[in-house]
Amino acid sequence: MASPPLTLLSATPAHVRVPLPRPLAVSTFRLPAVDTCAVTLRTREGLKGIGWCFAFGPERARALMAMVRDLFGVLIGKDPRDAEANWAAMRRSASFVGREGLSAMAIGALDTACWDIAAQAAGQPLWRLLGGTRREIPCYASEGLWLNATVDEIQEEAASLKARGFRAMKLRLGKPALEEDMARVRAVREAIGADFPLMVDANQGWELEHARRACRELEAGRLVWIEEPVDHEDIPGMAALVKESATDICTGETNYGPVGLRNILEAGGADVLMADLERCAGVTGWLRAARLAGEFGRPITPHLFHEVSAHLMSACPHAVWCEHMPWWEPILKEPLPVRDGLLVLPDKPGLGIEFDEAAIRRFAPPAGG
Repeated sequence: MASPPLTLLSATPAHVRVPLPRPLAVSTFRLPAVDTCAVTLRTREGLKGIGWCFAFGPERARALMAMVRDLFGVLIGKDPRDAEANWAAMRRSASFVGREGLSAMAIGALDTACWDIAAQAAGQPLWRLLGGTRREIPCYASEGLWLNATVDEIQEEAASLKARGFRAMKLRLGKPALEEDMARVRAVREAIGADFPLMVDANQGWELEHARRACRELEAGRLVWIEEPVDHEDIPGMAALVKESATDICTGETNYGPVGLRNILEAGGADVLMADLERCAGVTGWLRAARLAGEFGRPITPHLFHEVSAHLMSACPHAVWCEHMPWWEPILKEPLPVRDGLLVLPDKPGLGIEFDEAAIRRFAPPAGG
């Protein structure tokens, strides 16, 4: 018997500005707070799903809210379970202003909320609806070891993250002198040991020749991967580093959608493909990216959004290392638990998480900015 139809009735985007405990810095930007567009979809039948997207800066977050409201016009009256058709319709609608950038991010939040509703309607957690089998997902700590911390601070922080049970962690690089970066790697290695999995991220801060030298020097660090060593548009440079580096090159988080990620894979520009939920335009786009990585025989790893990404990893045998970033925990009723370095997926239907409406109101910036 066919299940009764569902009808999307409303979308409520909310601007949330969550301040960080201390401003963070990478080689290409500084961040005092996370500006987020938190989206709640409701159906006529009383179901509610959530998704979110973010951008660095309040005006950009407000632009995301406008795009969410605009694109929901495509979805109103539709069944949220028609994922592929709805995703394609939103992309067609956005084609005049472009399917990347703000459009992809807004589609990502709406598409994710639709999947949340679809799994609730099926009475299953999303990971099980997608055919996943793993309930415990290995994650790495990405919430610390920023570029604006001193060597002593990152050494202490690395030891603390290990003591909390994380099985891997990521260090940001991109100091002006390569020796400064190497000193940071050595300091973290002293704190966590020679065999503890360690990733590094240059956040696109190196020119190609500097990246070549860095990759050679970093071999001594026994790293899991070197992330975004050069600008995300320099795909030939990335491909050159893949050929030359003894350490895996991980990239893709800043490239948009399956088409952008295919360009990297066809050029040989990634040992590990990193796909971002909002730049892939949601669960539907991320799953497409995962299939694409499988076609090219590459592992895929998610960028941020671990509350959703862990569900997707469960359904992808070639997915590795979920990035744990607690930026959005202050606006959730209950964070996804981490036990002994593993994200534990919920048994609740849907994503298994809810926005804390009081926190949404508390972190709302003043009207008008």
